[in-house]
Amino acid sequence: MGSSQSTPHFPTEAAAKRILLEKIQDMNLDDAEDDYIHVNEKGGAFQNTSRAQWTPLSASRVEKWEEELLSDPKNRLALSALSSADPRTVLTSRVTLNQDQQIFSVKIPFEGAPITNQRQSGRCWLFASTNVFRVALMKRHNLKEFELSQAYLFFWDKLEKSNYFLEQILDTAGEDLDSRLVQTLLSTPVSDGGQWDMVYNLVHKYGLVPQVLYPDSFNAQTSSVINSVITPPNSAKMLSS
Repeated sequence: MGSSQSTPHFPTEAAAKRILLEKIQDMNLDDAEDDYIHVNEKGGAFQNTSRAQWTPLSASRVEKWEEELLSDPKNRLALSALSSADPRTVLTSRVTLNQDQQIFSVKIPFEGAPITNQRQSGRCWLFASTNVFRVALMKRHNLKEFELSQAYLFFWDKLEKSNYFLEQILDTAGEDLDSRLVQTLLSTPVSDGGQWDMVYNLVHKYGLVPQVLYPDSFNAQTSSVINSVITPPNSAKMLSS
């Protein structure tokens, strides 16, 4: 008091922990007969009406679980296998694999060849459609093997999607950049996916070419790379600048 400055008083660490614990306990939700939460208009604590009491996860409980888990040699063997190999391989049932050999007694008369591979790309819809289209050509020209170019259709699909994206950006020029519509457009402007109506329109507009005339490229086989270049993480910032 007087002219001397007063010294601020801070609670000890133990006292601070006790005060914090009391406040947390005051916030606990109590059980009630119904399934509603009642709010006291005078500013009292919330009352939980849930029948199941929430139990916190304690370190001692986790330690006990670990002891029980490691006490069984089978569990230790399983942990060793799962930590050193692909879990999908470890968890595969060998008995089931032996029983189901994927051998079929019914085959279609003409399947087409060679077997195609979409690699690391989302072109499954283009491979499925071109595999069907080639059958008629192979029969007509008596070919043992024939493959239509999936990369050819993939290129035109990217071009069409790019044009659609730019048109949509023009149509939404009045929208906020943070709007859900604009952000959705920016997130996947030129994805790989498609369906029947899309491949139908591509073939009707651009036609088909043999695979030997338009072979696969790196970007067609590993489309995630070119997609990451077209869709950078900061595409929204680039658009606003």
